[in-house]
Amino acid sequence: MAEIDTTALPTRQTVPDWLNTNDNGDVKGIDTLKLSEAIIKDSPVIGVPFNGSIRYYKYNGISWENLTEKSARAYIEREALEKLKQYHAYNVKRMQDVSKTTLIQTISEHNPFEDQRTDIIAFKNGTYEIETGKITPNQQSHYLVNGHDIEINKDGQAPNIEAWGGYLFGNSWQFIKELLGYAFIPEYKTFNTIAIIVDEMGGTGKSYFFDTIVFPLLGTKNIVAKDMDTIAGSNGKSARFGLIGLFEKLSNIHLDLPDTRIEVPDTLRSLSGGDRIDVEAKNADALSLKFYALFLFGANQTPNIAVNVALSQRIKIVPVTAPRARERPQEQAKRALLWDEKQAIKEVGAFAYSVLTAYQQAKKRGKFSTSDEIETATREWLERQDLITMFLKDTIADNETDLGGGASVSQTWDLFQIWLQENGIHSKLQRKQFNSRMEQLGYEKIKTRLHQTSSKTDVPVWSWSGLSLDKYFNE
Repeated sequence: MAEIDTTALPTRQTVPDWLNTNDNGDVKGIDTLKLSEAIIKDSPVIGVPFNGSIRYYKYNGISWENLTEKSARAYIEREALEKLKQYHAYNVKRMQDVSKTTLIQTISEHNPFEDQRTDIIAFKNGTYEIETGKITPNQQSHYLVNGHDIEINKDGQAPNIEAWGGYLFGNSWQFIKELLGYAFIPEYKTFNTIAIIVDEMGGTGKSYFFDTIVFPLLGTKNIVAKDMDTIAGSNGKSARFGLIGLFEKLSNIHLDLPDTRIEVPDTLRSLSGGDRIDVEAKNADALSLKFYALFLFGANQTPNIAVNVALSQRIKIVPVTAPRARERPQEQAKRALLWDEKQAIKEVGAFAYSVLTAYQQAKKRGKFSTSDEIETATREWLERQDLITMFLKDTIADNETDLGGGASVSQTWDLFQIWLQENGIHSKLQRKQFNSRMEQLGYEKIKTRLHQTSSKTDVPVWSWSGLSLDKYFNE
């Protein structure tokens, strides 16, 4: 154990109540509990119940940051060290005793972080009230977990960012601004949009724009970059522990979707609807969590993803309209005349206010500003999707039963036509192509007298063996 420094303190009046001294001012000991309380007051830390354990947070002056127990202990020990050194009272045992006591002292009986407020946003220069536009001092009692280390600027302009974004996205720039404003809000109920930015030219600089402007705007600590395969658990990737990384994040931005087919389960629908989902974390029990990370993906080609109609209606394809800049000096020189990147970086605070204002306007309208380019790209993407797989995702009964046969080939085709009509989808798919695709998907044609939800036929007719369609489509 290190020797205790018993050097007399400067004056009696400066001695805190947690420090024990004799009449001469020599340090004799400390009150561990009082020093623990002083640390919590000056450097707020809180432990909250979470999945049968304790989840720790520290307040950084803007918002609360999640910590592991190990990190929380190290943080408290560092704070204890500074206070003890200030009064020449440091030794290892005292520091460790204070840390142990503080970790227990911080534990709350309830979790104030469960329901994040959606009416205020914490910035470096204060808390922005969305409805009134007021900026008030940040408060730890707001228990916000998604702070932003930039200063929101209500009076500034962002001409360079506007020029940059407008050049990349053309008429779809307003949609991007509204989407980025919504990304600040910790909820996914108002809009269920999943945006996929498609840069078919490649090398247009969309990723550089996100790295330079969007990531500082939202805050790198508030963003994760999980690919759709990981979220969906497709193409050999496991989604078992992938979802937990989305917890308490404002956005999932992954700008490099593969050109392989992605089977997207209903999990993505739940995630983009703000529903609670059962997830697993490593070395922990399964738990039910609510996510609000807005999904924004990017690709160099229109993605090949298998979704049901309900989820497809949430997806918006946003085309990049700018020409290729990589390895094209003339294009790079042209851009340098349109905007100044160094000045654009300085405009992020003003841009934050601009996108939040754009989001508010979209919320009042009840919809985003989707350009003709977005509508056309989205419609063309939907028409190129595997409609039969989408149809089956929507119509196959949840509980398979032994039907002694299956839906007849004729009945299935008729229901497919009804499904197209009800979902407003125009398809040139022929019946022969439909049947061929069904066989590719593994359905076998058999002749049987027994059919789903319909009377037994006098003679065997061709049916899809074991195919059980939802009763709604058989009324």
